[in-house]
Amino acid sequence: MNDPFGKERDLVGPDPGQPGLDPRGEEFFRENLDTFMRIAAYRLRNLHDAEDALMEAMVTMHRRIERILAASKPIALATKILNDAITDYYRSSVRITKNEHLVAEMPAASALTELGRYDRLDRAMEELEVIAPQQARCVQMYDLIGLSYAQTAEILGITQSAAKTAACRGRQQLTQPMLTELPKEKGDS
Repeated sequence: MNDPFGKERDLVGPDPGQPGLDPRGEEFFRENLDTFMRIAAYRLRNLHDAEDALMEAMVTMHRRIERILAASKPIALATKILNDAITDYYRSSVRITKNEHLVAEMPAASALTELGRYDRLDRAMEELEVIAPQQARCVQMYDLIGLSYAQTAEILGITQSAAKTAACRGRQQLTQPMLTELPKEKGDS
């Protein structure tokens, strides 16, 4: 028999409360949100995509916050989770793009000019990543993302002086490919 006044005994029990965010985790996210956003924006080169990927990473970090905080280098583990989320975002955007039929629209000349500035740096960074991956990561973190040497060292799990040295050597290695003329590709005039 149903009791319309709610006096019947509850067989399931009270609704469980929303699981709250660990205060230490909330503090961790607040302290590192800017760093995470810079990394995502650098890798994805689009602020909206970076926010989407970061939100996915934050959900994963929230579920694993106890493990992150218990790690010897919590920021390094959280950054790995972020990088994995960015990779997943790349993969899913490629799948979506294959299914979309975009209208052919010529981008603005200013957008093409802006992309051309990145081309030489991207090629030089790719070469550096093959030759010296640690130096490439230090240059990315310090010079391109804008993190401090202390933050770079903490994320990469190295000392601050090692981060400075690697960034300096990486910059020196980058100058040669940046100064040489890029070979013209087929169709360039």
